Amino acid sequence: MVTTFIRHPGAAVRGLLLLAALAAAIPFTASAQDQQVTLRLIAFPRSADDNPIELRVEEGQTVEVTAPSNQISPPQTVPRAPVWSFGQTVTGADGENEFQEFGRAPALNSPSQLILLVRKGDDNSDGFEVLALDDRDTGFGGGEFLFFNASSVDIAGETGGQQFGIRPGGHRIVRPQSEDGAASFHAAFYFRAEDRVRPFFSSQWPVSDRARGLIFFYHDPNTGRLRLHSIRDFP
Repeated sequence: MVTTFIRHPGAAVRGLLLLAALAAAIPFTASAQDQQVTLRLIAFPRSADDNPIELRVEEGQTVEVTAPSNQISPPQTVPRAPVWSFGQTVTGADGENEFQEFGRAPALNSPSQLILLVRKGDDNSDGFEVLALDDRDTGFGGGEFLFFNASSVDIAGETGGQQFGIRPGGHRIVRPQSEDGAASFHAAFYFRAEDRVRPFFSSQWPVSDRARGLIFFYHDPNTGRLRLHSIRDFP
């Protein structure tokens, strides 16, 4: 190899130049990746409003995002931003397009984020409560349950012996402890009404390190009764 290097300096120089070019390209690639964030979204409660939901990525520019109600969306790559602002492009009074914001939340530093859009009314234009969560295993992973109180009453819960309370608009991430090594735990929930705590739900729930659960407490729009909606996801 030494003899070849001496007899063909041109090839060696070309090799060094190639290595230098690759080294110079590495920081650029990493920087480009740092400017991208992977989002997964869910919008709840379910709505008949089929207008697209847009994310403003910079002034005058938006991208359409998918936010289903019965499951978490597939990963969607978007530019990094300090704030996640969701809404819809509409025609303004001057005939020009303008962005109508429905809700916003501070973005996280995580490269993978789960976005909850909780509707304040029947239509998207009624507004969203927006919550951004770390979507990595270190943030909200398998074996954990996220409880979001989209109702107007205080909720108290007991999951696998752990007790907690959630005020309206609040949330809590809990890792329930299974009972005697079983793959399930007992879940019970209560709500406060007229200064009285009343039982609402009691059941045995499965738990697995491979799955996570999202639980929404909300009022049925037709009856006003308190309901629970659960979604199981495999991150």
